[in-house]
Amino acid sequence: MKRVKRAAACAAVASMLLVGCGAESDAGNGEAADGESSAASADSTAQSGPVLPSKGPYIKGELGGCFLPKTDASVEPMQVTGPKLTLPAIRFSPPVGTRPSAVLVMLHQTDGDRCGWGDFAILAALQGVAGLSYDQCGYAAARCSIEDLDDPVPQVRAALAEVEKQWPGVPVVLVGASMGGSQTVRAAAAGVDVDGWVDLSGPSTWADVELASVAGRIRTPGLVAISEDTDGADEAAAAQALAQATSSTFVPAEVGHGWDLVVEDDRLTEIGQQIIAYAAR
Repeated sequence: MKRVKRAAACAAVASMLLVGCGAESDAGNGEAADGESSAASADSTAQSGPVLPSKGPYIKGELGGCFLPKTDASVEPMQVTGPKLTLPAIRFSPPVGTRPSAVLVMLHQTDGDRCGWGDFAILAALQGVAGLSYDQCGYAAARCSIEDLDDPVPQVRAALAEVEKQWPGVPVVLVGASMGGSQTVRAAAAGVDVDGWVDLSGPSTWADVELASVAGRIRTPGLVAISEDTDGADEAAAAQALAQATSSTFVPAEVGHGWDLVVEDDRLTEIGQQIIAYAAR
């Protein structure tokens, strides 16, 4: 697989993720050295990094309804196509002349579409991490005639093919919010060719698939973040168990769900910054 060259870097996942959190973690089981999980706050913003213009101007044309602010990042509508799939998408590129250090393929939650990742993806692009978000089958303007609309694998593979055309050889990380988080775990367990994965508030069961039942198939450590206050003790415990089962880093958030964990007040939260560090490691 073309991603094998990244295997050595995975051993450093936990330490890279905890930049700015004031904690050290054990990459073997995703828990901190003192026995507590590595802590991060979804409502705690990073002290540095780009800030989005809060009052526009906004990108016009096909993406006008997304209300995405204009910045030095390039934001372009596109389509992800594959066998029996046509998925409206958005490509987020770093400023002109910057080769991306990584690419995020982003899976949305049920109350959103390709637009919902816009603020996060623009902030990531301004830090040199490109992105692609798309309408998943069954949502927004996606046109799909695959047998199982809830199967994330053919959709993710089609998105990865587009990424490889645009940014050949650049490391790729799947990032999913809520439903998208669960679908990200399923895709990683199915062996899609990516360098990492991030699950933000993914339900422990989605489309009749228990994430615990597929966790043993995942070979690349990822990042699992959830707020117990928002999603409940049972879901938080299941998320921590998923992180342990996949040798991933578990990040408890104070509050928020899905993509609310990564952007606040027009800038990346600590968790948002951790995802950038994880992707670019």
